[in-house]
Amino acid sequence: MKDNSGKRILIVDDENEMRIALNTALKRGGYQLDSAENGQEALRKLEGAAFDLVITDVRMPRMSGLELLRAVKDISPQTGVIVMTAYGDIDNAVETMKAGAFDYLLKPFSAEVLNSAVSRAFLSQAERPPAQAVAAEPPPRPSTAERRIVTADKEMRKLLEFVEKVAYSKSTVLIIGETGTGKELFARYIHQCSLRSDRPFYAVNCAALPEGLLETEMFGHEKGAFTGAASRKEGKFELAHKSTLLLDEITEMSLPLQAKLLRVLQEHEVDKVGGREPIPVDVRVVAATNCDIRKKVQNKEFREDLFYRLNVIPLKVPPLRERKEDIPVLADYFLKRHCRENDKNIASIAGETLNILGKYRWPGNVRELENIVERAVLLCHGNTLLPSDLFMDEEAAFAETKDTQTLAKFRGTIYDMEKELIFQTLDEVHGNKTKAAELLGISIRTLRNKLNEYQ
Repeated sequence: MKDNSGKRILIVDDENEMRIALNTALKRGGYQLDSAENGQEALRKLEGAAFDLVITDVRMPRMSGLELLRAVKDISPQTGVIVMTAYGDIDNAVETMKAGAFDYLLKPFSAEVLNSAVSRAFLSQAERPPAQAVAAEPPPRPSTAERRIVTADKEMRKLLEFVEKVAYSKSTVLIIGETGTGKELFARYIHQCSLRSDRPFYAVNCAALPEGLLETEMFGHEKGAFTGAASRKEGKFELAHKSTLLLDEITEMSLPLQAKLLRVLQEHEVDKVGGREPIPVDVRVVAATNCDIRKKVQNKEFREDLFYRLNVIPLKVPPLRERKEDIPVLADYFLKRHCRENDKNIASIAGETLNILGKYRWPGNVRELENIVERAVLLCHGNTLLPSDLFMDEEAAFAETKDTQTLAKFRGTIYDMEKELIFQTLDEVHGNKTKAAELLGISIRTLRNKLNEYQ
């Protein structure tokens, strides 16, 4: 039996019975064991003595296990942390692993599972380079250029070739595609292929700011233009002079701002808020939306003249479910990238894992695929990505989305169908409006407006 007598473990749980059970299970390993009934007591012990490993519950009074994890990493980055909980969910698992936890155990678990996790934690520490070496040579962070468009799909390749042909011009581009398809990546690619690539790329999310703030963010303001304007501010159009500006979620822009944007595109000059004279600008504008912009025009929610001004070069990015060939290629790309970022060594993706990924409908598109691969990299302890590492609901992965099934069965008005779909999606994500908006392919602002409409 391996000698573990020099290895110190601190057990943290607010339930006395659990602390006793964990002590009993780990005694056979010959470890030096200590315990604490809350996070604050654990931190006092950590400040007074060195521990090689901390095993902590998530839900505890005064200080949660996640807060303790972060505090432990601040005090002693080399100390391993295993988090355990009876209330496991995907978001919890990802958050704890990103915060630096070695493993995430769901209660109840056997003594064998616990000892195996502890053994792997100590093995990982033994293989880790010394702290001084890590500090001297930090792993390189991926640059923006690494976030390139990866594809094996014929239609996507044609789209990229088209972009390369039109990128040199000054014409406006309108990119349409579902949430998570990579519209901003296409905008950046247009910039990289253009004659303006030596200048920085700029972007504004039109749904992220209220109308007043969006106006100053885009066009800038003079000092004293309004209460709180303590200094002059350059807007994104001024900053992007001789460069490229992405206006993301363009359909969320109010009609008065649309009129002001139209003038900028026609006259090539900007009127700052509180300014006296217009400022000439030379900006290549790329607009993006996940909505049916023609329908917005028909409903008088988007100016028709602005639509034609933006739609000089139209690009429609296909959803991931329509380019299945890209799934294994993208999965492998994200695997390598997140292995680099998290200092992991995972050589490949199992065929069964790729089979699951290939049958999923991907409502969140490429962004959802990246999130799932990133999570799998964090949870994987071998050198091959297995189906169990995906942490996906297999029933959901192999079946059509519930949205499709519901719409097929539902009979009623378009208004009622839309309302039902929104409430169903919110229910599935436990009320998380941001996640619901992503799955529905709409902005968070549109979702809030719909919910206000439904009261």
